[in-house]
Amino acid sequence: MLSDCGSEIERSTRGLAESREALKQAEAALKSTEAARAAELSQLEVWVSDLERDLGKSASALFKLKKEKKSKPSEVRRLQREIQNREESRTVVSRDDFHARLKRMAVLFDSLMAVHEKDLALASVEGSMNEIHLLKGDMVPTLDSEETRLLSRKEELNASDGDYDSILSQLQFECTLTPCSGKTEGDGLVAEEGGDVASGRENDEAAEGGNGCEIEDEGSAPRSA
Repeated sequence: MLSDCGSEIERSTRGLAESREALKQAEAALKSTEAARAAELSQLEVWVSDLERDLGKSASALFKLKKEKKSKPSEVRRLQREIQNREESRTVVSRDDFHARLKRMAVLFDSLMAVHEKDLALASVEGSMNEIHLLKGDMVPTLDSEETRLLSRKEELNASDGDYDSILSQLQFECTLTPCSGKTEGDGLVAEEGGDVASGRENDEAAEGGNGCEIEDEGSAPRSA
């Protein structure tokens, strides 16, 4: 009986030792499992932090891209307005310069016609004086007074300002350097101003014809006498 109890105790002792060994092995396996899980968890945390950082960068890039997309149309509109304003300012400047040129051309036309009238009057005076020189001898007092009058008239005409060639060269210069921008509108303005200038020239020619007739009458008075 005692031997049976002793063997039972020994068997229980061996079972307890085996259980303790198994428990130690289980604890070691548990510790290794916990260490592996801790390593995996730390690795997962690193991955999550990397993903969060990448996500933040992506969100920032996306926000920046949206902002650029919104700013691009406004920038394009701003550039279009700036270009349009520049074009309008250039058109206004060119138009003003074109009108100024037309005004200068009209003034030069008037000066040219005045010089032309002066030249015609001088030619008429010269012709009358030549006739007086040819007729001198028959009516000396009358011809002398007429010659004196014509000489004073010639001095007045020579004293007046204006050079036909210089005015003509200035007019040619103004006509050559016409502005290029606004051709359609400019052509209309040229036609309109050209009509005004042409009518002015016709009036000047009519006045010129009248003056010529008067001078010829004055010059022909001695001939009739």
